[in-house]
Amino acid sequence: MKMSKILKGRGLSDGIAEGEALITSQPFSISAAFTFPLIQFSKKLKVADRTHELYRKDVRDKVLIFPYPIGTTTLGFVLLETIHRGIGPRAIVCERGEPLMSSGAVAADIFFDIQFPIVDQISFENLKKIKNGTLVRVNGTTGSIEIIE
Repeated sequence: MKMSKILKGRGLSDGIAEGEALITSQPFSISAAFTFPLIQFSKKLKVADRTHELYRKDVRDKVLIFPYPIGTTTLGFVLLETIHRGIGPRAIVCERGEPLMSSGAVAADIFFDIQFPIVDQISFENLKKIKNGTLVRVNGTTGSIEIIE
């Protein structure tokens, strides 16, 4: 029988998604990481930010976990494009989210009827205990992440 542990935070966008965790202890710039693969019309979404520890890692279908996003004015649009094309992560979990990131997920729900859960306000000390590759379920509606063992 599988055991699970639930971490409670705050949902920033609705939806439920399940996938393997991909964790970084570095802040994450969605714009720096994903813009180049998007303009290349890549089928994979490998992190293009050469300064990041996830450089060249494919985030497609993963649950991306990081401490906080590095915000830019294009962040929401870049995330929206990855969601709409179906090449991005399945969900995002972080300690401290921000409105521009959430706007991409909310726009995907409004314009394309695609839900992309984002959960924040979970201590990164607890999040970094999750091992890469661990199956997790993110519920943006309830603001929780379930670690499936």
